[in-house]
Amino acid sequence: MPTLEARQSGEDLNSEMPKSLLSMATIGGRTQDTEERFEVINPATGCPFSTAPLCGAPELAAAVTFSKRAQLQWVQSERNRRGALLACSHAITRRQEDIAKLITLEQGKPIAEARSEVSYAAEVFESYSEMEVPSQDLTNGDSNRTLLLNRPFGIVGLITPWNFPIGTAAVKLAPALLAGNAVILKPSPIAPLSALLLGRILKDLLPAGILNTLSGDKSLGEQIARHPEIRKISVTGSIPTGQAILADAAAELKSVTLELGGNDPAILLPDCDPRKIASSLLESAWRNAGQVCSAIKRIYVHESLYQELISALTTRMSDYLIGPGHEPGVRIGPLTTEYSRDRLVEMLQGAIDEGATVSRSPHPLPEHGYFFSPAIVSNIRTDHPLVLEEQFGPVLPVVPYRTIDDAIDWSNATNYGLSASVWTSNPSIGYEIASKLECGRVGVNGHRRAKASAPFGGFKHSGLGRELGQWGLAEMCESQVVNIFE
Repeated sequence: MPTLEARQSGEDLNSEMPKSLLSMATIGGRTQDTEERFEVINPATGCPFSTAPLCGAPELAAAVTFSKRAQLQWVQSERNRRGALLACSHAITRRQEDIAKLITLEQGKPIAEARSEVSYAAEVFESYSEMEVPSQDLTNGDSNRTLLLNRPFGIVGLITPWNFPIGTAAVKLAPALLAGNAVILKPSPIAPLSALLLGRILKDLLPAGILNTLSGDKSLGEQIARHPEIRKISVTGSIPTGQAILADAAAELKSVTLELGGNDPAILLPDCDPRKIASSLLESAWRNAGQVCSAIKRIYVHESLYQELISALTTRMSDYLIGPGHEPGVRIGPLTTEYSRDRLVEMLQGAIDEGATVSRSPHPLPEHGYFFSPAIVSNIRTDHPLVLEEQFGPVLPVVPYRTIDDAIDWSNATNYGLSASVWTSNPSIGYEIASKLECGRVGVNGHRRAKASAPFGGFKHSGLGRELGQWGLAEMCESQVVNIFE
């Protein structure tokens, strides 16, 4: 059991933020507590450091009532909505440090990454404040007019994950608000506090009832998905979570957007220089300790470069200091949950038992918390679970291929289809290979998303619909055709 000192580590991060500010739901423009609360764990210690409201049916009913009333006025002025989004962006920027410290406490990522996440959220709000809800005149030389309009759903339910509690919330929340919807936001119970703080920060910038933040367990998500007056659901989470929400929403035939898991491949062609790209590969694989749906999770490298790449990656591992996210220089924090850590240990041990070669980080692990030593795995079969499943941690299997067709076939041989990348000195060849990969986004000589204005989403079990840019806005709207007859 962690010591009292371990329990209190990170207190300096929390001392300037009162718990009353952090752990209240926002309903109808007011903060609200519940009789029952649940503990929130600091993954760097493995111990609770705060609690959050356990919202249920009464809180959801109140949020729906306030949302219905507020949305009728909110939808009236798109100009006012854009102005409110810009104000939200500025408010998030002003409170960046408070939000980032809280993300590190409840989720574990290094403080620099947490700050970057908050900056990204502010950028998303600002980007949508500059957009207009599109309409189109489809009239084609006729005396009658045909107009295509985009109307809000009314009330939108957003269910967000623990790995990017603020960034993902912004990606869903900003377009939902611009479209004219009222929103009920349910963050993951694993990392709910930063989203609750976001609701508190934004409540005075939006009409009362337009944004409601409710923390709770799985049953609250099910109630949101089933509620007949919530006409749109947007979820980011695991494939099983998406399947369950989709089944719950089916009874009401409501619109659903799903951004689910990924098992992203990186294909390295024989003209690569492993020493030049090793750092980029690891950065794309191990950001947020590998807990990113669109991180590189497996590498297919031409057999002529196999050993050179293993050597280059192993050498770069020393750059990744492990420790609590608030400590200077840390690049790999703890895994967010004990389950994630234990699952990864089991998967890696299974590969070792089958004869895989594992290179581990030279840095020692902290005594307490859900820490895991990063690993490069070679000599592993192509159909091992560590290759075909989403590990969601700092483990990187490397597999040699002989022909590019093998690499493409192995890349596509899963139910995942979120992202991929091709690494080559000839971008034209990379572009050609991209057309053969079954996924929503392909990078050539890079893996992370390039622009927030580009659509993001997956093929197959990795999701339904798209987020970001005009595509994300369209997901938050109902299409309506208006025919005007002469």
